[in-house]
Amino acid sequence: MTDKATRHLLDIDSLDSDTVQSLLNRAGALAAGSAPSHLDMTVANLFFEPSTRTRVSFELAAQRLGMRVINIELDRSSSTKGESLTDTAATLAAMGVDCIVLRHPETGRCHKLASEVPAGLSLLNAGDGRGHHPSQALLDAATIAALGMSWSALDLSIVGDIRHSRVARSGLQLFRRLGIGRLRAAGPPDMMPDDMDLAGVEVCTTLDEALEDANAVMMLRIQRERMDKTGWPDSKHYHQEWGLTEARLASAAPGCRVLHPGPINRGVEIAADVADGPRSLILKQVRMGVFMRMAILEWLAGRHQAN
Repeated sequence: MTDKATRHLLDIDSLDSDTVQSLLNRAGALAAGSAPSHLDMTVANLFFEPSTRTRVSFELAAQRLGMRVINIELDRSSSTKGESLTDTAATLAAMGVDCIVLRHPETGRCHKLASEVPAGLSLLNAGDGRGHHPSQALLDAATIAALGMSWSALDLSIVGDIRHSRVARSGLQLFRRLGIGRLRAAGPPDMMPDDMDLAGVEVCTTLDEALEDANAVMMLRIQRERMDKTGWPDSKHYHQEWGLTEARLASAAPGCRVLHPGPINRGVEIAADVADGPRSLILKQVRMGVFMRMAILEWLAGRHQAN
């Protein structure tokens, strides 16, 4: 790696404002056709939870940068024999791996591992329990920025299972940093957080309240894997109360854009015709995910510094 200090990306708050803007600019430039760097590096994708979008986009991002990519299957790794995550990281570093992209079900595990990894090994948090998902927040912001909308003009509502969502936590941190005009959060009472900083965020008690005059709305799925099964809501009832439909979008601003980090549950938090409709940015988010993760890997390598 070209940077003297080993970099990690663990959460949004660890990034300074210049770096945030540099990453957004670089992802936008890559999406527009700017030539990528060539990185003579090796990255290991170590996912302890299922993933399609995040894992594949990190793999594609690394490949487009000329990096060597290793995907480690959990059920085929030495963790099944009792090896600790710290020892796994040290083993990979000894083999010449430069960066680990880690997804882990334990909140805070990425931060803990960052204090334990050998010097020269970068760690990228691809989602830790209910904690953080910084690359998702950055790609969401880059997707909105590609529309040409100024942050001060953005009226964004984040709706759904806020309590269990690392996407919501990282997104709220980032959008406040960007100085958006209005930021709202809404969800059922038992899905609203008691451990998340909501300073500067308007908390709404109904979907209709959250949608009123919004020009962007991000829908979140129910994180059933982080709930006791007895607390799972009825899908039909949830859709009636909190599902985004074309009829409900009528109360939003004209041209309101719809985001969703995926995976989507059609007919639960979002209707199929909304997910597939002209206002949807969902597949644009997926596409931008590759470019943002390219920008992040370049940054970890010390390329394309903020001015």
